[in-house]
Amino acid sequence: MADGYNTQILWVDLSKGKTEIREIGAEVMRKYIGGAGLAAKILWEETSADTEPFAPQNLLIFMTGPLTGVVQQSSRHIVAGLSPLTNIWGRAHSGGSWADKLRRSGFMGIVIKGKAPKPVYLRLYNGKAEICDASSLWGMDTYEVEEHLQKETDAKVSVATIGRAGERLVRFAAIMNDGKKGRAAARCGMGALMGSKKLKAIVVGGNQEIPVYDSARLKECNRLIYQACPRKKRTDVMEDYVEEIKVAFRTGGVPVKNWQGGCIRSG
Repeated sequence: MADGYNTQILWVDLSKGKTEIREIGAEVMRKYIGGAGLAAKILWEETSADTEPFAPQNLLIFMTGPLTGVVQQSSRHIVAGLSPLTNIWGRAHSGGSWADKLRRSGFMGIVIKGKAPKPVYLRLYNGKAEICDASSLWGMDTYEVEEHLQKETDAKVSVATIGRAGERLVRFAAIMNDGKKGRAAARCGMGALMGSKKLKAIVVGGNQEIPVYDSARLKECNRLIYQACPRKKRTDVMEDYVEEIKVAFRTGGVPVKNWQGGCIRSG
């Protein structure tokens, strides 16, 4: 635990069928704050310029940040690795309940390497991790997988999974979570990377408390943030969003070909 929050990360070697819990020190957490920063550090140290995206040595990283699950609208996670689509650093974001339940399972993140000899899924619950057979799930769509695993484990768990595109290594395949609510880590083909490791799904759940260094101060910050947020009608929010998109178009901020270019227009 560093500065009041859980910093346990689960390392999984699918080739060996082993899991290991590692603690990230406070100094590292401060230097590489947030899920994306920590994932970038780990990927840089564990791979090289010669690592191929579908090689077992490539990592599939799921990571949260220190505020995940403890402030309003903070249940987001990132998925990172060497992208099958671009062959370089790739990162995708997703919302929903999965990130919050990962923290409540006792882990801040998951680092996965290797390749399973047959389809598997991971189950994380209250500080424990298990690699389970997923042969019967291979070929199912993402809705079916979540329904099946909630019946098999616990109705309150959240599931991140790939569908047939990820299984077939389609290089822009997404990783979906929260079933029919359709949350997606959609960029950079992380679903294909997950499929290359024969990993069908990750089930997370539990009731562990997310530790906070100063809960009174955090509560006050939450109150101030909430008060500062403008109260708007849904139509007003959409109008603001449209204006933001127009600005993005004019300034070249609309991504084209994985941010290799931007679309610039006037008006």
